[in-house]
Amino acid sequence: QLGYVDTPLDAKEVGKELFGRPCRLALALWILGHHKSRFYQSEPPREVILQGEVAKELRRLVRLGMLEELRPDDARRVYYDRTDSPLWKIIEAAADVVDPR
Repeated sequence: QLGYVDTPLDAKEVGKELFGRPCRLALALWILGHHKSRFYQSEPPREVILQGEVAKELRRLVRLGMLEELRPDDARRVYYDRTDSPLWKIIEAAADVVDPR
């Protein structure tokens, strides 16, 4: 698990996990622009990512320490909280230069 720690992350691993597929940046941009830091797994719209791909891509962001996964005992939904990982600064920079579609 990569997770945010005080030591630098491996550039190749971060690059693969964060940008290895076109939907990853689109999903990260959606999360960054979402009105709340918490959202549930099926919330990202189909225009951003196909529902069959969401769980796998969210797990990647969890491994990078950008999201925290929450599975309340009394809820059927899987929730995610955006963390304060410095990797979000990369997504913020991308948001300034790309069209989120």
